[in-house]
Amino acid sequence: MSHLQGIISELYEKAKIGKWTHVMSVWEKAPRLAQHCSHFQKASSGWTFLHQAAFFDQEGACRTMIRFGADPSKLSTTRQRACDVAKERKNFALSKLILRATQPDETPWSPVDDPYTLPSSNLWEEASERMASEELFVTYGGSIIYIAPESRYFVDSFERTLVGWHGSYNPPCGMDGEPIALSNIG
Repeated sequence: MSHLQGIISELYEKAKIGKWTHVMSVWEKAPRLAQHCSHFQKASSGWTFLHQAAFFDQEGACRTMIRFGADPSKLSTTRQRACDVAKERKNFALSKLILRATQPDETPWSPVDDPYTLPSSNLWEEASERMASEELFVTYGGSIIYIAPESRYFVDSFERTLVGWHGSYNPPCGMDGEPIALSNIG
C-alpha cells in the first residue's frame, strides 16, 4: 500500500466512526487529498466517503466530495447509492441534494474516476462566477479542460465547473455559441 493510500484509508476509518470534524479539517488543509478521497471506494463494502458522509448527515462533507469528483451514483456491494443511505437514515433533504448532483452515464458531464482532475457540470440554472486562483484541470466529454490562474469560470452549487459545448467555460456556451443561462451569467 502506498503512503497516500494509507493516509486515505486512515481518514476513511475516521469518517466511518463519525470523526467528521477531523476529516474536514484535514481536507481543508489538503484539498488535493480530498480530491483523492472523493474517488476512494472500500473494496469490502463498496462504500465511499460520500456514503459515510450521507450516513452521518454531513452535508458539508457530501458537497466537498461531490465538488472534488465523487460519483453520487456509485453503488455499494449491497447496491446502495449515497442518496439511498441518506434516505434510509430519514435525511430526505440530503438524499435529494445528493440525487441532484448525480449525472447520467454517457454524457459529457459524467463523472470520471481520475483524482487528478475536477468534475464538470451542466446545472446551468445554478451558475455562479468564479476566478481561478490556481490551474484547474476539469474533465468534460473524455477531455481535460485547462483553466489558467486568474481566468473567469462558472460553477454550480457544488462548486463543479460548468462546461458547455466544445469545452466552453467562460462562459459555457450552447451548440450555437450563445452563452447558456444568460440570466445567471453576467
